[in-house]
Amino acid sequence: MLLLTHDDVAGLLAPEEIIEALREALLEQSKGLVQVPPRTTVDSSSGLGWLRTMPAILNGSKVMGFKAMHSTPGVGVGYFVDLYDLPTGELLAMMDADWLTAQRTAATAAIGVDLLARKTIRTVGVLGSGEQARSMLIAASKVRQLQQVNVFSPTPAHRQAFAEQIGREQRLNITPVERPEQAVVGCDLLLSVFRAGKEPFVAADWITPGMHICAASSVRPAARELEDHIWRKAAVVAVDDRTHAFESGDGRSAIASRSFDAECAIELWELVSGQKRGRSTDSDVTLFKSVGTALQDLAIAKAVYQRARQKGLGRDLGRFPKMRPHA
Repeated sequence: MLLLTHDDVAGLLAPEEIIEALREALLEQSKGLVQVPPRTTVDSSSGLGWLRTMPAILNGSKVMGFKAMHSTPGVGVGYFVDLYDLPTGELLAMMDADWLTAQRTAATAAIGVDLLARKTIRTVGVLGSGEQARSMLIAASKVRQLQQVNVFSPTPAHRQAFAEQIGREQRLNITPVERPEQAVVGCDLLLSVFRAGKEPFVAADWITPGMHICAASSVRPAARELEDHIWRKAAVVAVDDRTHAFESGDGRSAIASRSFDAECAIELWELVSGQKRGRSTDSDVTLFKSVGTALQDLAIAKAVYQRARQKGLGRDLGRFPKMRPHA
């Protein structure tokens, strides 16, 4: 079993490789070869955080496993993945999944952009300036040429640093703006990835014809990101997982207000495989609601494991755990 720390994993795969690995996994899902049961989230009755486990089996890729994540108030969030070889049952790796989580969310968003956004992207609006926003913008730049990027973060220093650093590294023209609507109104692509609160942050009035929205901030049931009427404006609503997308605060509210019917949502694998179509016209508003799935985690974890083996990274702990043979 290979133990992979954050330093072992971070930067091990290029964004293009992550996007390709995820696209292949979604095609595998379209063939009925992936099992992604409901995830389990347990909130501490003492108020000391929560624990989530997310299992999946990729029968075509011949791996299985799970991601576990936990949040502790005042401390932070931690992630790790256990990756098993399906034919032998061998635990291949335990890996820190902080970098992996940001990258798989970004790659999923990029696939959504590729399938749903207009071919020409003049202006991108980014809400958020953390690692996830950085990863998502870079991934989007691999599927579309981005002419102008406007970024909003409530902390001026953070948005300024984001604009300067990412602009320099990725050769993108990024401008920090003082109000969120300055990033959103009139953009062709909105990447919304910030720490969502209890009230909607993106107003329906800010959404203009032709926009593609990637909403990845509202994941927990109490978290809000989009006003309900945005769901009504969207000609196409795609999700990475229909069940879990509508467990988010935004999804719950959209259903409760009858702004959207969950059965009308298209899952991403249906678009990747060509079973469903996306945008019909350049004036359509399209929405991709992302909450993350174990399919995404394990597809990237397998690619990370293979590359780590090639490079001799990580600490090999031998066979673990002990396998008890069947009687």
